[in-house]
Amino acid sequence: MVDALATTDAADDGMGIAVEAADPRALRRYRDFAGPRMKGAAQHPLWFETWLGQSGETGHIVWLKRGGRALAALPLVETRINGLTALAFAGGAHANGNFCAASEPDTAISAAMLADAVRQDLPHVALISLDRQHRELGGQTNILLDLSTRTSPNLALAASLEGGFAGLLERSNGKKRAKKRRAQTRRFDEAGGSVLARPASADEIGDVLGAFFRLKSARFEKAGIADAFGPPHIRSFWRALLEASQAEPDRPFTLESLVVGGSIRAITGSSHLFDRTVCEFGAIEDDDLTSISPGEYLAYSNLEEACAKGLPIYDFSVGDEAYKRTWCDLEIRHFDVVIPLSTAARLAVIGSNLAARAKQTIKSNPQLWSMAKAMRRLR
Repeated sequence: MVDALATTDAADDGMGIAVEAADPRALRRYRDFAGPRMKGAAQHPLWFETWLGQSGETGHIVWLKRGGRALAALPLVETRINGLTALAFAGGAHANGNFCAASEPDTAISAAMLADAVRQDLPHVALISLDRQHRELGGQTNILLDLSTRTSPNLALAASLEGGFAGLLERSNGKKRAKKRRAQTRRFDEAGGSVLARPASADEIGDVLGAFFRLKSARFEKAGIADAFGPPHIRSFWRALLEASQAEPDRPFTLESLVVGGSIRAITGSSHLFDRTVCEFGAIEDDDLTSISPGEYLAYSNLEEACAKGLPIYDFSVGDEAYKRTWCDLEIRHFDVVIPLSTAARLAVIGSNLAARAKQTIKSNPQLWSMAKAMRRLR
């Protein structure tokens, strides 16, 4: 491991890479650098700090520098992928739409440059796996785009908010939505009245997250999918992140809920970036009000709020679902950067690329995807 000011030279112009342990001093430097700059949710300093605290994974900050001045920063963790020690974004499968902060977005970085630095300072690391990255965010190009090795298999969907909420409704059958909204409100009133809430205290966040974990677990079980929110460190991460976010000036991570008749009926968790709100997760109660679409009711309110903020995009994140399609007119194709650093890793990457291509083929074919989901439920 090298000091933050020492670099692995990579070019005649003095550009180099420094790999720094994510200790408290380094985290403060990263917060100062990344805080005011364009970045993905998982590259927010609070996300990175919270993940390190809850996951137990070892963190590193990979700095791209010229003449001792930071040009970009990659907050990464050591994790296990296919039995190999790998550097990846903090958050595992929950880190979507990744985008590293850069002071000079046009800076070029090569795979060899990154690989050489990691081999020198972290010789035990066999793989660099930086998945689900935005090609651009807020009009800024990703500095890692030239390193792209494949397109991520999972599509992300987003809604353009051009023209505000009125424009969005005009493009997405607004008259029908308005009629349904009135019917939903009447039904919720009959059930005891409805409240849209944004829990802020630790107890409130704990209660809503507890409901979310219960609902999501039941949903995953029904679909035959492993519960992505099941591991204790994942649950503690989201709770700690949402609680800590309340102390941040811009509240980067929030929890929203629809309460009807005193009971939680729909929940979303959101991250708030420079140019968009991102729906990181959501769940609905499966009961007598499910047919009234409480999830759609909450999404309507979240979209309306994003429009009121003047944001150009509402991002539904990874996953191609029918309810998203009713709002969305933008398809986002993320990219992956996968760099093997050992023979074993090169073999693993071959298999990983084949699996990713197969997954993409299946998900792009409605009939194959429908069959795959049916088979999954039978397991």
